[in-house]
Amino acid sequence: MKHLFRERLDFLPKEGRTDALLPWVIAVMMFLTCLSVAATMSIQSGLASWSQGLAARISVQIIQADDAARIRDSEAALKMLRATPGIASADEIDREAILDMISPWLGNAANISGLPVPVLIDVKLDNPGSVDLDALSIRLNATAAGAKLDNHQAWMHRVLNFAGIVKWGAIGIILMVLLSTVAIVIFGCRAGLATHHESISIMHLMGAEDALIAREFDYRYLWHGLKGGLFGLFTALMVLYGTVSLLQKMGQGLLSSLSPESHVLATLLLLPAITAFITMMTARITVRRALLEML
Repeated sequence: MKHLFRERLDFLPKEGRTDALLPWVIAVMMFLTCLSVAATMSIQSGLASWSQGLAARISVQIIQADDAARIRDSEAALKMLRATPGIASADEIDREAILDMISPWLGNAANISGLPVPVLIDVKLDNPGSVDLDALSIRLNATAAGAKLDNHQAWMHRVLNFAGIVKWGAIGIILMVLLSTVAIVIFGCRAGLATHHESISIMHLMGAEDALIAREFDYRYLWHGLKGGLFGLFTALMVLYGTVSLLQKMGQGLLSSLSPESHVLATLLLLPAITAFITMMTARITVRRALLEML
């Protein structure tokens, strides 16, 4: 008799199951998880590369109301900067480009003749630690009285703090989604066991072992997890594709650098298999414990 039960019992009906909605619930959970993982990894990667490039650049402002003094100070600052070891280049930003940058705030006022627009100098370092910025600032002030050095550190610190908040928020969302999925699977398994209680009791009397009965739930919930995970992944990829298209239309910059990269997509492709495994293991543990209680 035990030889018969070495094969699959397949006693769970394919129609009218109590867990019919489980794949759709898992699909929603997978959709949220994919978006959270993609957003977190893309933000971390984008900000890391962006801040690394910004750390090797500084800017110098020459603020003087008098045009002649402003030109004299900017020429002196450029000469000093270009002669400083560790600085790869120092270039003055065109006045028209500066006006374009401030026009969203000043509007037509930026085109008023005689507006004392500061001189901006873009300085590129050989590497982030190649120059002592405190000493450079002192030398710069001695060379050009109206010069001000900005290394962007305070602003970068705020941006990276925001990235950390986003990261931990996404991790919290993923954990809540995972716990919700496990709870739903446990509920579905308990409901299935209650529905088929008489059939399971008869199979026990015929000699079926708990492992053999639980195997059917393993197959069923493995398929539920895989089917729901693949559908949720497909939906999330469509949303991400649409988001990337919009970012590309907005132009280059920080936002477009947050588009999912190949390693992010590779991680997303693994999520359905991970979801299916978690669903199957949750079902296995739940069913075997419940079967022990039925004996």
